[in-house]
Amino acid sequence: MQTLGWIISVLYQLHFNSKRIKKLHMKSFYNIRLLLLVCLVICFGIITSCDDDDDALTNSGEVELLSFGPTGAQHGEELRFIGRNLNKVEAIVLPGVTVAKADFKAQSSELITLIIPAEATEGKVTLKLAGGQELVTKTVLSFEVPVTIATITEKARPGANITITGTKLNWITGVIFSTEPIDTVDEFVSQTPSELVLTVPVNAKTGKLLILTGGTEPLELETEEEFVVALPTVTALAPGLVRHEENLTLTGTDLDLLGAIVFPGGTRVSDFVSQTANQVVVKVPNNANAGSLTLVAKNSLVATETEVELKLVLPAITSMTPNPVKHGANLTISGTNLDHVKSVVFNGEGAVASTFVSQSSSSIVVTVPNKATAGNLKFITKRGDYSVTTAAELRIVLPAITNATPSPVDPGANLTITGTNLDLVKSVVFNGDASVSNFVSKTASQIVVTIPNNARSGALKLVTTSNFEVTTQTEVEVVLPAVTSLTPSPVLPGAYLTLNGSGLNLIKEVRFVGGAKVTSFLAQTASQIILGVPANAKTGKLTLVTVRNLEIETSQTVEVGTGGPAPLAYALYEDALQNGWQEWTTGANKPDLANTEHVLVGSKAIKVNINQWGSWGGGFSTAAAPAGKYTEFTFWVYGAPGVNGKVRLLVNPGNWDDRTTFTVVEGKWTEVTIQLADLTDNNGVRNPATWSDIRFQSEISGEMWFDHIGFR
Repeated sequence: MQTLGWIISVLYQLHFNSKRIKKLHMKSFYNIRLLLLVCLVICFGIITSCDDDDDALTNSGEVELLSFGPTGAQHGEELRFIGRNLNKVEAIVLPGVTVAKADFKAQSSELITLIIPAEATEGKVTLKLAGGQELVTKTVLSFEVPVTIATITEKARPGANITITGTKLNWITGVIFSTEPIDTVDEFVSQTPSELVLTVPVNAKTGKLLILTGGTEPLELETEEEFVVALPTVTALAPGLVRHEENLTLTGTDLDLLGAIVFPGGTRVSDFVSQTANQVVVKVPNNANAGSLTLVAKNSLVATETEVELKLVLPAITSMTPNPVKHGANLTISGTNLDHVKSVVFNGEGAVASTFVSQSSSSIVVTVPNKATAGNLKFITKRGDYSVTTAAELRIVLPAITNATPSPVDPGANLTITGTNLDLVKSVVFNGDASVSNFVSKTASQIVVTIPNNARSGALKLVTTSNFEVTTQTEVEVVLPAVTSLTPSPVLPGAYLTLNGSGLNLIKEVRFVGGAKVTSFLAQTASQIILGVPANAKTGKLTLVTVRNLEIETSQTVEVGTGGPAPLAYALYEDALQNGWQEWTTGANKPDLANTEHVLVGSKAIKVNINQWGSWGGGFSTAAAPAGKYTEFTFWVYGAPGVNGKVRLLVNPGNWDDRTTFTVVEGKWTEVTIQLADLTDNNGVRNPATWSDIRFQSEISGEMWFDHIGFR
């Protein structure tokens, strides 16, 4: 029988909806009628099989709702309830309204019909039964609601209530104002079918409203006219020109809504001198700029800008004389509103003048501070300490150098500086903080100054009579002696010491630690001095005395030995090849036998710039070296920067396989001593009695020096 109820419900819905279709094709009606006929045939078949069940349920007296509808009907249309024992229903509660039994259009055991009241809203339906029981539907009843709008409040302030009138307004679910971001008002002050009261959002702006409705076919209704959000509006500002910290009067409408004013420059003012609906008086803040004001309404997130602009009374420059101007001289500034200036700020740290020679509305005479530099002036106003940067640029008269000769120049020599405004110079500062204030001569275009002994190469700096420092781009090269190396080290008293460097031709004396002095040199050029080490010389740094008595200490230390290398019993090289030893090398590896760059003892050493696997050396012009008379072969070797590695000693070369290997160390003299009893020559002879040929073969490339070669 439940199946029968379902079929009846379907038939009812089809029948009811067929009446509501307005624009369907005629064929659709024939299809619906055919479907109705089929359902009726099925019903007859089912009724027979369900008779017994129906009788049982009916006799039980239990109220059962099989279906109701149609959902989507409009108010004033018929609503049907199909079921069993419906004659026991005392009332039907629709959302928003109760329909009593007496108001049913019809009621029987299987059917109740009623007219949908205008107050009914969307929701579940409750059937009230005799005896107090209730039967609640599982599905929600809804309607097609044609909401209509009659009137809307035309203008209101943010936070105020507005009223919407019309019909079916209880079906409105939300109202969208023109806001940023978009926000839907869905909580109302009050809501009835004919009236809706809601609050204007604080961020609402003037614009059309969008009204949202519920029901089976929700609507979005846009108002034809814009809803006007009342915000403060300014129509005039007085006075037209205002000073900082003076009162400004704003005239307009809805100014009692004004919560704050944001002045150009960012200062927000909410404390007004006075406020009415048509007028606000406010004090202009110290840092306000000219321009439009921003009005912020009370309890609102919306800000608007005024069309009228704030204009400020500010000082302005029309001219400055003289320009350029010297430090300490009077500068005349002409312009307008200059009587409002409290101080003039010049370009340059601390260059501020607050005391004037004279001041009026059109002129200021001020003394230029000594620290002033070229650039735009800045005025600080008396009211509010407001800063006004001028467009006019002030130029300062300063000394300038066009040339400085000679360069290079020796300490103690005269330097001629040419340029402009040099009569303003009090002192010339050389690199190294060597300052000279006593000049040989000085004019506006030329200064002649003696180079101080502690002057160093670099740019000149001029200090003016007003103590203003001018750093120039003019560089002077001061020639000073400089030592790059001292060789040999260690060195013996009485031996020769070589100083390598630059500007050494300016040296007249070399002093050793211990008080030893050398004034007579074996050789002297701009790049080298060779001198004999005094007997009382001590280890330490040297002091170089120039021809102008400037003392310069070397960064290098010379080690003065007490014994030096042990003397040779049979020398092969001491400042030159000895005892008939000859050098037979040709080509790129040929050595310099009298080099003075790095010397161990004496005044010369052997320098060779050797290729990898290259060799140098040779045999003897007289009898071979009598090695059998001695116990060791010795020599000293020095490596140039980056030269570290192995070198081979080859004696009596035959197959070049037998050799003795030693190590060269960069930047250092190293003694190599070979015990003859352990040596095998290149013919395979161990401890040969004579050496007829001696060669050095390098496993690395680079410069190296040899000295003090022989037997002991």
